Amino acid sequence: MGSLALIGIVALTSVAAYLVATQCFGWRHDTLPAAMGETLECIGLAAIFLAGNLAVGAALVFGSRIFLDRFISVYGLSDIALVLLSLLQAIVLQSWRRSR
Repeated sequence: MGSLALIGIVALTSVAAYLVATQCFGWRHDTLPAAMGETLECIGLAAIFLAGNLAVGAALVFGSRIFLDRFISVYGLSDIALVLLSLLQAIVLQSWRRSR
């Protein structure tokens, strides 16, 4: 599926979510920009967590190569799970910050 098709799918589901939220749940449309700003903050936090997780992971891999006298590949850090877990860390931190 092409990138344009994916953008179209996401656009359609976003419009549907907007309509359901405003018409069925009664959410105000003027609060959407604040929610989008908070989402961008969360994405920024996720990027920071990802960079930190990659740095710690690389340090552990290189350190284990030195101290264990074995070759351990850095490619294990390229798993998509690390991106998802970094996003989860950001969501938890953002929710924690908002709840105080």
